[in-house]
Amino acid sequence: MKQIFVFGKPDCPVCKDAREKLLYFKEKKTFDAPIKYYDMETVEGLTEGAYHEVDDIPTIIILDDKKELARWVKKPPVSEEFLPYLT
Repeated sequence: MKQIFVFGKPDCPVCKDAREKLLYFKEKKTFDAPIKYYDMETVEGLTEGAYHEVDDIPTIIILDDKKELARWVKKPPVSEEFLPYLT
């Protein structure tokens, strides 16, 4: 099962843009993978970020059965970059 992890902070505008872009495409039924947001200002976010070796925000990771398919750091991917991993 594919999953999308978004690591960011509430006051980061680039993080917000990345999350909103993914939610937009999910709402348009472009893909059905769950999106999990981790706030890197919380213990849970820092723990999950350490597990996935997140060094900067925003970081977006697409997983398939716990195997990393793609990762973007510091900028949201354009739809042509992430949609092929989700179809």
